[in-house]
Order: sequence, then C-alpha cells, then structure tokens
Amino acid sequence: MSLLSHLIRLLSVFLLVLNPSQCSPIMAQCMEHTYCSSTLKEYHAQLINLPSRINERSVAAWSYEKNIDLDRVPQIIYEANCLNSHSCEGVDSSFSLESVPIAIKMPFLRKKPICPTYALEFEDVNIACICATSRQN
Repeated sequence: MSLLSHLIRLLSVFLLVLNPSQCSPIMAQCMEHTYCSSTLKEYHAQLINLPSRINERSVAAWSYEKNIDLDRVPQIIYEANCLNSHSCEGVDSSFSLESVPIAIKMPFLRKKPICPTYALEFEDVNIACICATSRQN
C-alpha cells in the first residue's frame, strides 16, 4: 500500500471520528448503507485533489522515512526528515534561516514486558519542516 493511500485512509477515518453525524441516522431514520460509502468517496475525492507532494515543493523540503517499532501499534509510521538542515532554498533574507522539523505528540500503544497488555504512550513525530531563524541569531 502506498504512503498516499495509507494517509488517505487514515485521514478518512479521522474525519469520520470528528464528524460522526455523517454516518449516523438523521432524525432517527435509518440511512442506506451507500450513504456512508458515498461520504467516504467524497472525502477521498477531496483528498486526491489536494496539492501533490507538498513536501517536495516546500522551501524547507522534506522526505518521509519509515520508522519501524515492533513493540508499537502501529508498527510503521512515516516521519518527516528535513532535506536541507542548514538552509532554506530560494529564500532571500537578511536573517540566517534554517530548515527545522515540526513535531507533534501522537498517542501510540506499546507492548511492555511487565504488562500483559499494551500501554498508552505519547511520542514526538516529525510531520513536516519549516524555515525558521537560526538559534545563533
């Protein structure tokens, strides 16, 4: 499964979690099964029309690298890796700029040797890169 299709599926589920009414009966009326399917298809179509490969077109470009951890659920995540760690291509500025990763804390389930089940943990995950003034300025 490609990274794009994986991200589209993940975002589709996320959108339905944020707006569950899209797949809930309206005014206690039962909806056809195709209603939820068509809603997912609409979300999918919107996602496909997003600008492609923004990570490559960004001034602070990045690539995605697989992060594999067999004791984590999900076992595979994709993290942003800044391509130019000390420069921002094409930016004319009197300040010294550098490409820096943006991280968010994401919840994961992790197998623990002392637990018979999984434990909830939060990890920083790099999701993109931006241009920022150098810390030396």
